[in-house]
Amino acid sequence: MKILCDRTALQEAVNVVSSVVPAKTTKPILHNFLVRSSDNGITLFATDLEMAARVELDSVKVSKKGSVLLPARETGALLRELSDPTVTLESTDQRCRIESGGGNFVLLGEDPAQFPDEAKVKGGKRIEIEVGRMLRMIQETAFAAAREETRYAINGVLLDASAGTVRMVATDGRRLAISYATVPTKAECKVVVPLRALNTLARALSEGSKETLSIEVGDKQIVFVTGKAQLVSQLLETRFPDYEGVVPKSADTTVEITRAVLEGALRRSSVLCSSDMRVVRFEIGEQSLRMTADNSSRGRADVTIDAVVKGSGGSINFNPDYILEALRVCQLDTIRLDMSDDSMPAKFTLGEAFTYIVMPISGA
Repeated sequence: MKILCDRTALQEAVNVVSSVVPAKTTKPILHNFLVRSSDNGITLFATDLEMAARVELDSVKVSKKGSVLLPARETGALLRELSDPTVTLESTDQRCRIESGGGNFVLLGEDPAQFPDEAKVKGGKRIEIEVGRMLRMIQETAFAAAREETRYAINGVLLDASAGTVRMVATDGRRLAISYATVPTKAECKVVVPLRALNTLARALSEGSKETLSIEVGDKQIVFVTGKAQLVSQLLETRFPDYEGVVPKSADTTVEITRAVLEGALRRSSVLCSSDMRVVRFEIGEQSLRMTADNSSRGRADVTIDAVVKGSGGSINFNPDYILEALRVCQLDTIRLDMSDDSMPAKFTLGEAFTYIVMPISGA
């Protein structure tokens, strides 16, 4: 195989497929990704046997067709260091010579014939959504998913589609993030997508893009296709919690706050949270929000900001990190907090289609 390729395009494609390459595996061949060339360009493919990514590149001049396995980590690192706009790859047997900017590098791979084939995904339910909207939905939910391996049921993000609406939902048992979008397709499904698959998908999506992302949901797998990229992932075989029952239906107090002001005040308050329990107390006044934090060995924080308050007011304790994580992906200038008392979940409205539920900390 011999090709001349745009270096930046190749690097971006390698970044996408490398994200599914396992860090540890009992099958060392999976540390590689496969490059195939044809008259139309090249295809990059990688898998860890549970997830697979494929990217097609047509900004390539193919002098000789063929295939080669390249070590993912070393190839990605090399491409990041090269500065020439083009790169030449030429492979013979299981060796690949890379030329760029006057430098020559030889990477040793393995036999491409031994690499796993791409899985054939059986037809399923199809959903179409704008790429930019899907990326926002991932950003607005993935951070709230459970990371602990022992909490398998909520280690992923729920994809719930019905009646022309797609909802993505994530929870770790202490907070719940919901993001939704209206879509042209009426397919219905309710599946749990591994968090790692969505983080990988996000790398292949562009902010604000109006291109179409096609999602095909099978019995055990889900396929995401956009442009020249495809990601296939196993679904989590688990029952996701009933999230609709957690969302508060009413509130005694509504607070509207400028997002940037809240974020800054909360950051300052959280500096003096106790090390053994991260707690900031929200006290809702007549037209103000007071935040306090105590640390018996370091001191006390007391910050008051203006707010538009409707209702009876009250106080409630939050882990400030949960609020700050959500504010980082919030796009509204003014956010809304709906609460009842310090024992009930509170609801933050952080976007036109982004709702965030946080359990208060009791006994603090």
